[in-house]
Amino acid sequence: MSWVSSVSAEQASPEVRNVYSFLQEKWGFVPNYFQALGGHPQLLQDQVNMFTHAMFEERALPRAIKEQIALVVSGINLSSYCLAAHLEILGRLGFEKSFARKLALNFESAPLDPRVMTLFQFLAKVSRQPADIERQDFDRVREAGWNDAEITEGVLVASLYACANRFSAAIGLVADF
Repeated sequence: MSWVSSVSAEQASPEVRNVYSFLQEKWGFVPNYFQALGGHPQLLQDQVNMFTHAMFEERALPRAIKEQIALVVSGINLSSYCLAAHLEILGRLGFEKSFARKLALNFESAPLDPRVMTLFQFLAKVSRQPADIERQDFDRVREAGWNDAEITEGVLVASLYACANRFSAAIGLVADF
């Protein structure tokens, strides 16, 4: 499953079992990503809270756009674990596999609304060259019709998945579906 010991529901402490139950209810499964944190209850809870609040709660961006961002960033970072996870999630949200594969492999070839493409191009730069971001990059996204709250949430999601991509690769996670 990974290069670190993971904690199954059967092995979990009552505290961790409660988190796993929440994941099963809210996410529909308990990802290996979180089972790898099962030996660290506070880190597990913090990660679950962060990803649940960022991805499931509708704030500035709809969930479908956030899942697409997760897939685009995971494709840029060649994260085999997160690519598999978010291809599956987009499928569950009703997106065609061919569209999701284009987002994962070369998002600029995907049939995206120009406004969405501008946001994804900005987030690709955030992922590839964060030190090169300039005011004009941000302004270009605004000019495409995105407001500050939407841009900020997009940057947060892209940044979270940069972290998730590195974490899952560094501990050898494999897809769990």
